[in-house]
Amino acid sequence: MERVKKDRCLMTATLVTILMFSTMLQLDAILMLPPISVVLADRGMIPVIPDVSIYEPAQKAIIAWNGQEEILILSTDATSSDNTTVLEILPLPSNPTEIKEASVESFNAVQNLIWYHMPKYLGPPYFGNETNEVTVVFHEKIGMHDITVVEAHNVSEFAEWMKEFLLRSGISQQVSLENLALAIEDYMMRGFHFYVLDLIELSSEERSVEPIFYRFETSFLYYPLLITSPIGGEGKIILFLITEDMIESGYHPLRKAQYYGIAVSGSIQFEVSNEELSMIDPSIGKLFEAKAWAWMTALIYEGTLDQLTEDIAIKPLRGDLNGDGKVNITDIYIAAKAFGSVSGHPRWNPKADMNKDNLVNIIDLFLIIMNLGKTLE
Repeated sequence: MERVKKDRCLMTATLVTILMFSTMLQLDAILMLPPISVVLADRGMIPVIPDVSIYEPAQKAIIAWNGQEEILILSTDATSSDNTTVLEILPLPSNPTEIKEASVESFNAVQNLIWYHMPKYLGPPYFGNETNEVTVVFHEKIGMHDITVVEAHNVSEFAEWMKEFLLRSGISQQVSLENLALAIEDYMMRGFHFYVLDLIELSSEERSVEPIFYRFETSFLYYPLLITSPIGGEGKIILFLITEDMIESGYHPLRKAQYYGIAVSGSIQFEVSNEELSMIDPSIGKLFEAKAWAWMTALIYEGTLDQLTEDIAIKPLRGDLNGDGKVNITDIYIAAKAFGSVSGHPRWNPKADMNKDNLVNIIDLFLIIMNLGKTLE
């Protein structure tokens, strides 16, 4: 993007977006530095039938988690009323093992799968410088992105380092983290010490920012919401989750996105084969290579950002077939009703297929009984 020419006397503003993730999309947590340029970067604008679309100007994320590792693919369509530099900061639970440019085709593949898996009863789809506390561990330019990963353990040290970082990057405005200090301190107290700083330049012409692929270790599926609450304002969030087990809880205040038909509707949640996962991204297919299939769940949120007071941190409870947060006799009964069935059988229930071998048998019942009496963390 061409810099604003001095003889045109156009000012450059800096937008600081703070986004956090631990282990489905980045959120609008922004600090506006004078002079202010209006930036439009809605996160997940979702139409009806189905009420998820990757083709609208939106912030989008694909989150694939197999219980040990998470792959996060982030992209956005953004525009500014003037030339603007955007700094996105993503705290991580562990040092990322891989950062690279992803492909927008991953999101096209997700959209195609949503259309393909639409329930038949709904009818055809509708298209519509380092300090003692801050250490640089990675730096690379990837397309429009200038990405730096730092390790930080102190909020004030991190803020001072970031001011120097912006000055070295040619941004003269001073940055204040005062409004976000409590949220950042909360994340640090919970062990979030790795932060991705991604400098992106925007123009008044709306365009897609290249998706970025992150891989990191985590014991739970995580996406940050709390860091957005001090900023306020309205926003939309859309997350595509890919997990071994069906996700039934732990994502409040988001809700499951819906398919809509005439007088009927259904959640956008379905099984995807390993082949379909590889169509999204080969690395996601490999992430689940030990399984024949996984679950895809679309979540959305639309409302005021100051209501996002808790992060999404999901660690599914194995054996909780009805999603009530506990494993008890009800779950054994559900599995018993599907006992002996295979995929395609009238009594088939994929929730009861605990080991994902396309057969409900004594092994699946045993796996449920092993967790009998346990409740969701």
